[in-house]
This record gives sequence, C-alpha cells and structure tokens, in this order.
Amino acid sequence: MTDDAFTFIDLFAGIGGFHAALSGLGGRCVYVAEKDPAARRVYQAAWLDKELDKEPTVDINDDVPLDTGHTVSELVERAERGEIKLTNIPKDFDVLAAGFPCQAFSKSGKQEGVLDQVRGTLFYNILVIVAIRRPKIIFLENVKNLVGPAHKKTTYRTIIETLTKQLGYVVNPDPTIFSPHFLSPEMGGGPQSRERVYILAVRNDLLTGSDRPFTGPVRSPGWSPDEWRLTETRLSERDAPAAITDEWVESALKDPQLSDRAREVSRLLGDIEQYKLTKTDDWFGVYETLVKKVSASAQHKPNSRGSRFPGHPIWFNVKDEAWAAQERADARAHEVPGAKARPWKVEFLDKSSRFVTDYVDVLDGPAGVSLLDRITELKNKAWRKFEWQAQDATSLSECLIQVRPSGIRVKKATYTPALVAINQAPILGKDKRRLTPYEAGRVQGFPDHVFKAMQRVGQPDGQSYKQFGNAVHVGTVQYALVRFMKHHFGNVELDGGTGLGVLLKHSRAHRAWRIDEDAASLAAVAGERAPLTLAGAIVDDLEDADPRLATLI
Repeated sequence: MTDDAFTFIDLFAGIGGFHAALSGLGGRCVYVAEKDPAARRVYQAAWLDKELDKEPTVDINDDVPLDTGHTVSELVERAERGEIKLTNIPKDFDVLAAGFPCQAFSKSGKQEGVLDQVRGTLFYNILVIVAIRRPKIIFLENVKNLVGPAHKKTTYRTIIETLTKQLGYVVNPDPTIFSPHFLSPEMGGGPQSRERVYILAVRNDLLTGSDRPFTGPVRSPGWSPDEWRLTETRLSERDAPAAITDEWVESALKDPQLSDRAREVSRLLGDIEQYKLTKTDDWFGVYETLVKKVSASAQHKPNSRGSRFPGHPIWFNVKDEAWAAQERADARAHEVPGAKARPWKVEFLDKSSRFVTDYVDVLDGPAGVSLLDRITELKNKAWRKFEWQAQDATSLSECLIQVRPSGIRVKKATYTPALVAINQAPILGKDKRRLTPYEAGRVQGFPDHVFKAMQRVGQPDGQSYKQFGNAVHVGTVQYALVRFMKHHFGNVELDGGTGLGVLLKHSRAHRAWRIDEDAASLAAVAGERAPLTLAGAIVDDLEDADPRLATLI
C-alpha cells in the first residue's frame, strides 16, 4: 500500500471484511480493534504483516476511556482540555468502519444525555471516537434486527439522532438495507440472502454536492435474486462460482481463460470427503423419499408456486398425542397476562395435523416401516420438523438444505440463507455435502488469501465457519460505499492527493459507479428477464418475516 491512499480504522474488525472492501477501494488501515483472539490471529495473518505498525487493540475500552460526561458537547470540551485521551487511535483518518453488535440502550429514568443511554455498549466507543476525531465518513453495519420492533424506536433512533443532531453528519433517518443477493456479480453481489442495515454518514462541512441523505439504490437494476445459481454463477468473469463442483472444474479446465483459476480453487477446496453426509444423517434418505413420493402423487396438485407442499413448517410428531398435548399446554400457559402469547403454535399444530391426514396416501404403510414412522423415529427431534421452500423441485438433489435447531429447511440451490456464526453450513443436495469453510468465504465475497491465512494459523473448521458467518459481505460493502460517494460527490472534483480524493478516484473506477450510465442497456436486459420483485423470491430467514419461528426448537 502506498501513501496514495485514504485511511480508515476498523472497529470490532473480525477477520477483516471491511478491510477487504476498503483496501480494495484504495484504503490503508491505521487502527484495528478486535477482542476475539482467533479472529485477531487471522486478521493479523491476512492483513497486517506489513501494513500496520502497531498490534491490533484487544479491548477497545483500553483505548477509549469511560467518561462521566452526559452530553456530546461536554465530552468534546473535556477532550479539548486534555482530560480525555484516545490512546493509540490516530488523530486523523478518513473513514471509521464498524460492524458492531446490536445492543439495547438504557432507558433509565436517571439518564441526563445520550452518553448515559449508550454507556456500557460498544456504540459508546464509536460515539466517543467520532466526537473527538471527527472522521469524514462513517460506515456502520448491523443486523436487520436493529430496525425491528425491539430496537427501531430506541437504539436505531438514538444512533441516527446522535450522528445528525449532535455530531453534525448527514445520514438517512430511514433504514437502508442491503443484501448481496440483490446485487449482480458485476456489482459485487453474491449468492446469499444477508439483509443488513448499513448506516453511511458524511460530515456536514465536507458537502459541496448533494446534502440529501443517501438512500441507495440497494439493488442492481435489471437483476433478480433468482438468477443466482450457487454452483454455476461465476462471482466475476475470471472467477469460479461460490460453491465448487467437480462438473464446473472439469468444464473450466477446458477453457484457457479459466483453467488456472479452476486448478487454484480446486486446490483450496481440498478433500471434500470430510464434509459429506454420513450414515448418521439418515434424515436425508427419509426426506428424499418423502419429496419423490409427494411429487409423484396424482392426489396432490401443485399450488401457484408449483409446490405440492404447504408453505408452513410440518411437525410430524403431531400424531404423538402426548407430545401434541404438551405443546398445546405450552401455548395455553403463555396466554396469561404478562406472558408472550403463542397462538401460532396452535396454528402450526393444527396445520401439521391436517397435512399428516391429507397425505396419508404418502405417509401410511405397515407399522414400523411407514414413511411417517421413519420420520418420527429419526433420533434428533429437530429432524422431525420439515420446511419446504423449494417450490417445484422434485428431489433434494436440486436443493440446498439447512439442518437447524428449528428443523430441516429446503430451498432451491440459487442463493444461500445468511451464513451465521454457528456451524449450520448449507448442504448441497446434489453432492450430499456441506459447504466447506473455503466456500463459506467465497459466499461472503472474501479474497482467497484470507482463507489461506486461516490455514496458516491452523485453526479448526468451526472457527472458520464462525468467523465468515460473523463478517460483512465484502462486495456489498464496496457497492454501498461507491454509490454513497457518487450520491454525495458525483459532480465534485476533489484533490486526488487527499484521502477523500483517493476514495473518490477508486469509486469512479468501480462498476457500481456506472449504474446510471448503463441504465438503458440494463433496462433492455431486464425486459428479457423476470421482473425484479420480491413476490417470487424465497424467504430465507422466516424468523425475520415471522419471529414466531425463532422458537421452534
């Protein structure tokens, strides 16, 4: 990295998703904070061998002291008098990036100002750094729950009002939600439904262009998420798909432009035998039989989505009278004042009971060998819950499968559900194997050298899955920042030798900058495709659409 760079600090940095995105736009990291030792080792191995003079900060509270002030103005005054010192944090940098946890803020009646509300949360550290160091741009990422019922009018509103009214930044007061599957490969998208709140803010005094808050676009014009094919859609012109199959490698080896890349990704993929399903995964054969029998049944007509399965989870234990009675009793126990009602549980029990009755032709058979018996005898109780989102598919080999605490979920192999910080790696039905850690990194848009760093530090797969699941999606962050720069500085000429000027120069070279110029051609292409709409999209995380399902353990 040369001096011709903008500078950024990376807070709660994980393994460097923001680092990958910002360095790719000409950025140089000048400060890192990450508490998790395993993630910090990978970050250092991947990014900091030559770039950062100092070691990453382990606990950001060591560099951002807890202050007794109540208001931002009081905080700034104390800092100017030298009473607050930000140890190790550079005095000047261009961008503050942080993927911070969603933490509830205090509603105590004793609070006197915003610092009292957020003290003890990680946003407090961000606020103090912004108030004292005044970075030009702030880029915060958080889970969609930040703007859910529990947080939107408290936590989210506090963040926005603090940035705008007290710190002097321009930011959209309404949530701006991005997801990689809404973006085409050319724009940095990826085959993963990962809706996240992006809070992008620019310092008020820097604006000579648009001072309207940035609102997007959050999608690629003319692109539909259902165009993704996890094992077929290349992430870029000279790259492989996110998930690597023998078929793709064999085909790519015959292409002079792809053959070297095919050999490289095949080497990094490694031995996939350890990721294949085993005899203990007996649910696969049972549900493959169910799907094929239902698909072949003349008694069950497909619905408008082409599916012969209902759109709700099926609890096959419902015919166990003792189990069903216990679940209904649990629902009644939550009907008392002060408890969180669970009327949905009764609804799902009733619907599951109707399914088992209506599909008796498929499920019935001799005692002990009927398909219903085979399902209810699966050793893991969670495996007895089944959720079909694969529309008109007729075999698990066409699908992507997640084995979750709330049951087995099946969808088409277009894009994955959001990768999470626990090992629930999606399963490729065709290969009967889980996505490898390397493929999880590809789904998240990481360059290969981050996975190579994981290999060098010798960490177990579980850590790698967790770290990729905790990260930001690299391409989506780049896309959002480029569009943010065009919105505020698209018609502005900045000194190319300044940090902001460097970021603007690299943003202008990114394909996402040219969405507007390409609108006519993209619209023409879109006319030949299915309309861009959520109506035909697969709901990947029903907990977001219906929080009732989060409790189906």
